[in-house]
Amino acid sequence: MRDFTFYMYSEYLDALKKSYPVMLRFDEFMAPGYEIPESFCLIRHDIDRNPGNALRMALLEKELGVRATYFFRVKPHVFKPDVIRQIADSGHEIGFHYESLSDAAGDYEKALDFFKRDLAKLREIADVRTIAMHGRPLSPFDNRDLWKSPQNKGLLKSLGILGEVYLDIDYSKIAYICDTGRNWLSGRSNLRDTVNSEIKADFSLSGELMAALRDGRYPRLVFQIHPERWNDNIFLWTKQLCLDTAVNTIKFFYRKIH
Repeated sequence: MRDFTFYMYSEYLDALKKSYPVMLRFDEFMAPGYEIPESFCLIRHDIDRNPGNALRMALLEKELGVRATYFFRVKPHVFKPDVIRQIADSGHEIGFHYESLSDAAGDYEKALDFFKRDLAKLREIADVRTIAMHGRPLSPFDNRDLWKSPQNKGLLKSLGILGEVYLDIDYSKIAYICDTGRNWLSGRSNLRDTVNSEIKADFSLSGELMAALRDGRYPRLVFQIHPERWNDNIFLWTKQLCLDTAVNTIKFFYRKIH
C-alpha cells in the first residue's frame, strides 16, 4: 500500500483515534492552567505550500471526528483566506507559520515588524494563538532566534500568543513523529524541524509506523504532517515524490557544506 496518500492518512487517523482518547489542538494544550493528561496526541500540520491539499486533509479529519492545528505561512501561494476560513470552520486551530527573521535577512528589528504585520493579516481571518517557525532549510537564519531576547519573547505574550511550539513545550517525554523529507526517520532529511526528545520514534516502513500507532506505544505523541506531500492521484503523488527527492538531495549537500 502506497504511503503518503489520503487513504493511508485516514488509516493513520483511525489508529490514532483508537489509541488516543485525548486528541488536542495546540491552543488547548498550551492554555494557561491546563492540566496535561498522562496520554494525549497532538496533530500538527505545517502549510508550506498547496493550501488546497490542506483543506482536503482538514475536511477528512472533520469527517472522522479529529481536530488538528494548521500552521499557515503568510505568503501569496499559501495565504488563501477562503481556505483558511473553511479549515477554521471545520473545528481546527489556525496557527502562524512564521519566517520573519529569514524574510528580514537577519535584521531583528525589521523581522519583528514583519512578524506583527503578518500575524495581524492572519488574524483578520482566524483567532491565532500559537506559532511555529518555518524552517526555511536553505536560509542561514533560524527563525526561532527571533525570540532569544527576553524583551522579544515578552512581546509574544503582549500579542496574545500562548507560545511558540518549538520553544515552549517540553518534548523530552513526548514522541515526535514527522513526515519531513517524505520519510519517518527524524535524522534523515530534517535540518531544523526537530525537537529534544528522549523517545526514539523512527520508522523505515509505513507498516512499522502503523503498528506503533495501533498499539499506542507512545503515551504522549505529536504527529507532524505536511499536507502538500499527500495525494491519491498517482501523477501528483509521483510529482511530489520527485520534488521531495530533489529537495532532500539539496539538503544533503547543504549539510556537507555547512
